[in-house]
Amino acid sequence: MNDNISVILSDNFKNRMPLLINILEEYGIREQKRVYMQTFLFNSSYYVNHLISLISKIDFKLVESYMFPVGSKTKTLINKKIDYNEFMSALEKIRNSHIVVSSNKIFNEDWLDYIFDKTIEPYDVIIIDDFDRFLKESYEDIKTIKKTIEGYSKKNNTCVILFAKDETLKNKLLGWKIAKVNEPLEFMFDDKNYNIIDIC
Repeated sequence: MNDNISVILSDNFKNRMPLLINILEEYGIREQKRVYMQTFLFNSSYYVNHLISLISKIDFKLVESYMFPVGSKTKTLINKKIDYNEFMSALEKIRNSHIVVSSNKIFNEDWLDYIFDKTIEPYDVIIIDDFDRFLKESYEDIKTIKKTIEGYSKKNNTCVILFAKDETLKNKLLGWKIAKVNEPLEFMFDDKNYNIIDIC
C-alpha cells in the first residue's frame, strides 16, 4: 500500500477481517494517525472488540463477553477471567487514539459526501470495509466517485483503503492500486485475536 489509494479484493470475509483489523491497529494505534473507518458489514463495536483483542492479545470471544456481559455465554467463558491490566491498557490506547469507526450516517446525504466531507478536519487514513456496497448505495456514478476520492486524497495526502470483493471493479478503477488478499503473500493469523503469526 505505497500508493495513496489502495483497493484490496477479497471474496472471503474471513481473509479480509484480520488484515483490516491489523491495518487499523498499524495506522491508528502504532502510527497515531487520524483514521476514519466506514463499516457496512458489521456494527462498529464488533471491530472495536477485535481491535481490543489484537492489542491486548486476549481471545476475542472473552473480550466480547466482557464488552457485552448480558449476552449468552458458554460455561467456559463465564469461568474464564480476563487479564484486567492488558484489557484496560488496550482500551486506553484506543481511547487515546484518533480512530473513528462508524456503522451508519447521521444525515440523509450521499455516502460519498458523508465520508469524504470537505468541511471537517481531514483524516490521514480512510478505510471502507465494503466498497461494493458503498458503490451500490451511492447516488453518484463511478466517474464522480473516483474523481472525488482522488481529489480528497491528493489535497489532504490521505491514504484511502477500500476493501471489495467484486473482480469486475478492476476495469472500473483503472489507475488505482489493486491487490488481492493472500496474493502474492499469504498472511497467517491467530484465530483468537488476529495477531499475525507468519507471512509466507
